[in-house]
Amino acid sequence: MKFAPSFQILAAVLVFLLPPFFAQGHSLGIVRLREARGPFVITVFTSSELIRGRAADVSLLVQRRDSNEALLDAIVSFVLTPPRGSILEHTEPMCGQPGWGTTLGSQDKQTTILARREQSSNRLLYTAPINLPLTGPWEIDALVRHGADSAKFRCEIPVGLPARRLAGLAPYLALPLLFVTLFAINQWLRTRDLRK
Repeated sequence: MKFAPSFQILAAVLVFLLPPFFAQGHSLGIVRLREARGPFVITVFTSSELIRGRAADVSLLVQRRDSNEALLDAIVSFVLTPPRGSILEHTEPMCGQPGWGTTLGSQDKQTTILARREQSSNRLLYTAPINLPLTGPWEIDALVRHGADSAKFRCEIPVGLPARRLAGLAPYLALPLLFVTLFAINQWLRTRDLRK
């Protein structure tokens, strides 16, 4: 069966344009910290882009230091410290899911959130969905307990402003408007010529 050349061109354009809209990657994110302390080796992952006011996953992999075996029955919590000099209001939620969340107040400088394996798509990771309401460098202390052993790990994560995505799309949004305007001008000129 032979296709018209215009159909082949349209199919080729669709093949290159549509996959980015439907493709979804499944990754752990960015490694923010990998450190050994006491009997543990931990790795902290966050979403690749941490945006103020948008929920992001913070995940932690706990392994035994001697065998690198993943520990699946540890107790893991995150203590979050906002950027220095910031003031938070009582109404800003810290965690995205009701029931798991905590609210920061202006007197509370630190918030503790329990990380759970049930919240992660990867059952080896302890995850907490966190909504960071301020831009700047947040400090995260990961507290790990397993039996009589415990350790504390600290890392810093940068939280930025939301990107102005609509401004980046302006040329693409203007293109259909340009085509409609050119078509309208073409039709107006044709009808004017026909009347003469």
